[in-house]
Formats: sequence, C-alpha cells, structure tokens
Amino acid sequence: MTDTTGTTGTTPTNEITKAGKFWAGVLLIFLTTAAILLVIAYWPNKMPAIKDGDDGAWYTNQLFNITLITDCSDEYSCDSLRKKLDAVETKIRQVKDTILHYNDSAKVKIDTALIKKWNDSLKILVVQKAGITKNGIEERHKKQIHLNTILLILVALMGFLGNMVHIATSFTTFVGNETFKRSWILWYFVKPFTASGLAIIVYFIIRAGFLSYGSGASGVSLYGILSLAAFAGLFTDSATLKLKEVFEVIFKPKDERNDRLEGDFSVTALVPETIPATGETKLTLTGKNLNKPDIKITIDGAEVAAVKTADKIEINYKPTEAAIAAGKAILQITDKSGKVLYPAKEITIK
Repeated sequence: MTDTTGTTGTTPTNEITKAGKFWAGVLLIFLTTAAILLVIAYWPNKMPAIKDGDDGAWYTNQLFNITLITDCSDEYSCDSLRKKLDAVETKIRQVKDTILHYNDSAKVKIDTALIKKWNDSLKILVVQKAGITKNGIEERHKKQIHLNTILLILVALMGFLGNMVHIATSFTTFVGNETFKRSWILWYFVKPFTASGLAIIVYFIIRAGFLSYGSGASGVSLYGILSLAAFAGLFTDSATLKLKEVFEVIFKPKDERNDRLEGDFSVTALVPETIPATGETKLTLTGKNLNKPDIKITIDGAEVAAVKTADKIEINYKPTEAAIAAGKAILQITDKSGKVLYPAKEITIK
C-alpha cells in the first residue's frame, strides 16, 4: 500500500509506505556511515618518500592504524637483520676457506679455539635466521598492505561515498515532493556500486599521467586522487560523459585515405521545384553525405557550379532560353564514373 498522505485528487503520490521511508532512511545512513568509517580505517598515516618508490610503500595492515613501515624498530619490520645474517655467514665461509687453503701448520698457526667459536656462531645464526624467516618475516609480510592496494580501496570507497550523497539527496527530494516512483528502487541499489567502478576507472586514467609527480604509488597526490574519485561518484553522469569525450579524442581516427568508403549519397528534397523564368534562383538540395568528392551536377546536360556540405548543396541557376521555351529544366547528379546518384529531376519554369 502506497503512502498518499497529504495528496488529493490527481496530485502525484509517493509509491512508498511509511515503513519503507523509515527503512530506506536507515539504510542510507548505515551505508553512508560505513563508507566514511572505512575511509578512515584505511587512511594511511603518511605518504612514503618519493625516492623510496614502491619498495618503501608498505604499511601495517591494521584497520584505523595504517602506519608506514619506515625503520627496523623491531626485528620483523624490515629485512636488514636478514641481510646482516647473510653477511656474517659470508664471513664464516671465508674463514673456513682460509682454513682449508692454509692447512699446512708450518705456514699458518690456526687457533682451534677461534675455529670452534666461528662454528658455534654459525650454528646459532643459522637457527636464529631460520626462526626469523619462519615466524617473523613471513608472518610480518602477511600483516602488511601496499600503498597501491590502499589507494584502490580508498578510491572505490570515495566513489561509493560520493554516490551515497547523491542518491540520498535524490531520494529525500523525490520523497519530500511526494513523487517517488517504485520503479527506481533498483537504480538506488545499483548506483553506488557502479559509481565505485567508475571511480576506479577514473583513477586508472589519472595514474596514466595526470595528477601524479612520479611513476610509483608514492608519487600520487592522495587528496587530489580521492577528491576526483568522490566527484566521479557524486556526478556519475558528468564523469561518464567526460570519459566518453576522452575516449573519442584518443581513439577517434582521422581517415585521410583517398579511396576510403563513404556513406551513401542521398538527396531527400529539392527546393524550389518551380522557378521564375527571369533572374537567378538558388536551388537547394538536402540529404546525407552530399559533399562526396568528384560528383557531377548537371542541368539540361550542362555542368553547373555548386557549394556542397554534408547535408546541403546550393546551386545558383539562371534558366537558359531553351529551358524557358521548354518550360522545364532537368537536374541530375552522377559520380566520376557516370553512375547516377540522383535521378533526373524536373524543375518547372514559369
């Protein structure tokens, strides 16, 4: 049952019940708030230095605490400890090679205590490295998220949020004016998700060269990107038209071939069909693809000059004495091979 409160006669009514209004309002508030909270949850604490590139754009993957990993404050936050262990093992191998090379005790006196010390260090470091690799570095990588991923999530959320503002305004306006139509319900449900997709498309186009000052994710203007994503969601129709315009500018070819195929030549009207015997009259032919090259326009077999555009041909014609005597003139259009494009048309002369 529809809510017809406050309407009389043939005044448009809302095709939504009071309960529908309530739950629709709750859903709009919930989805808008959820989008806002998720944007805050995935907001990075700071952008990495441009010089670090994508390799230095890792963050802790913890909602409401997306923190850039910049140092080795603990043994699991970067790979420097593992590199240190590799360096120690390299030194150990060098010592062992030295022992093997100088095995003659007459040449070099090798301290067996030193050998034992290095061997013990080797065992300890190998065990330590294995423990870090298994329990530390691998686990830490599972808890990391890259800036590129964060940007995609934020762009999609901002597109969703921008469109929620749009549909909330649209919904409340139509309900307030008592002109809400039930047939638009699907539009309200689908639109925010398509807006998220549109925002991501805009983001990819921007990453192709606009609003960024570096090739990596760290070179992106975070506020600029997310502002445009929100606008794309808020004004989806305008964003779609702009994308269409960009596509046509980039991909629309300019065909300059002499033998390219043209559209069909077609004349739909000739005005006027009756002309006076005295003076010059402008004859106008209208139709499609009238500016084809190498067409020949004749009146009574004699070629005449004409001004041609795609949809119009204009001819200034003064009847000859023979045409006046006959009371008519015959206009015809052919191509360069003699093929008739416009059959003989009689022009009455009075």
